[in-house]
Amino acid sequence: MSDPLAFADARTLVQQGDIGRFIKHHMAEAQRAAAHRRGLVLRYPDLAAKLTQPPINRSAPEMWNGFIPPATDCTGAMNTAPCRPALLALVAEAERRLHQPQETAALEEAA
Repeated sequence: MSDPLAFADARTLVQQGDIGRFIKHHMAEAQRAAAHRRGLVLRYPDLAAKLTQPPINRSAPEMWNGFIPPATDCTGAMNTAPCRPALLALVAEAERRLHQPQETAALEEAA
């Protein structure tokens, strides 16, 4: 994730008329990342099923949009929502599975 935007940087963006473009760019990036995470987890039925179980508790796997709550809130306090580590673990497992066949194929070719 990128560094937080300093107040002086935000002021400069406003003065230059670039704040709207900045916000749109970062919103689009966040939406792309969420869509990627969603597709990655939904690709594996067993992982998708975990989206309906505690602590995530979605009514259906397809209801998750790929959003993972931030690590901290706007005051800098740690986010203690139990769904955050569960979602991070699901995404990490999906990424591991996605890359595992490539690693296995590379090992077989080397042998």
